Formats: sequence, C-alpha cells, structure tokens
Amino acid sequence: MKLPLKYVTAGEFAPYGRVLEFTPEADPRFHVVITEEREPWRLAVFRYSNHEIDTLESHPTTLESFEPLSGVTVLLVAEPGSPDKPQAFLLDKPVCLYKGVWHQAMALTAQAQCKIAENLDVPGTRFHHLERPVGVWMTDMG
Repeated sequence: MKLPLKYVTAGEFAPYGRVLEFTPEADPRFHVVITEEREPWRLAVFRYSNHEIDTLESHPTTLESFEPLSGVTVLLVAEPGSPDKPQAFLLDKPVCLYKGVWHQAMALTAQAQCKIAENLDVPGTRFHHLERPVGVWMTDMG
C-alpha cells in the first residue's frame, strides 16, 4: 500500500498529537507545549533504515515525542481506534503523540534518526500488523 505524504502542520496533525512549535498566543521566548504529570521519563535516539512499515505500535497510557535529528523521516500515525487507516507525515518538525496513537517511523534517506522522549516505563504497548507493508509516494505538496 502506498500513502500520500503530508506535511506536519498543527491542523493536519491534530488528531494524532501536538506539533512542538510556538503558537501566535505563546510567550515569544519560552512556550510549554505539553505537560505530563507522570514521571520518570527518558530520552532516546532512534535510528532506522526501513523504507516500508508493516507493524504499528501504540502506548495507551503514555505520550511520546518524535524529534527529527538526521536524514529524512516519515512518521506513520493512526487514531487509536483505526490502526488500519494510517496517515504518512514528513517529519520536518518535532511532534508529541497523544496516548494510544498508533505509530512507526521510516526513512526516506538511507538512514534517519529521531530523538524520542517518553515515560521511562511504557506499560501496555500494543502492536498491530498491517495487512500489507506501507510505503509512501510523493505528490505536489505545495
């Protein structure tokens, strides 16, 4: 299955999470985008070279951020009740996924890396195997 590739914007990404960016009403120097009461948490670097995705994962009780570091990343996401209806986003800015959102990353370059922030303990992680592997195709994204 091939999916069209979308840009990450606050509106397009709203069903899946928050874009980590300044908003018009924010303090111009420091803007808290996400607050999570649960602790402790961890930072990790995720490296991948896959160009298709056949399995999505979901963390029902925790948030998770994806912040591009190198290479070109596509983030596949689907709403909690619809893992078979994924959307593909060019990850050109950091995002924080809502609890329960299905997700997985793939590289458009030979290899890519993201910084991930999530709870130290990620209980209840679920996996969903897609009927067919998912890739992306480029359209006029202008």
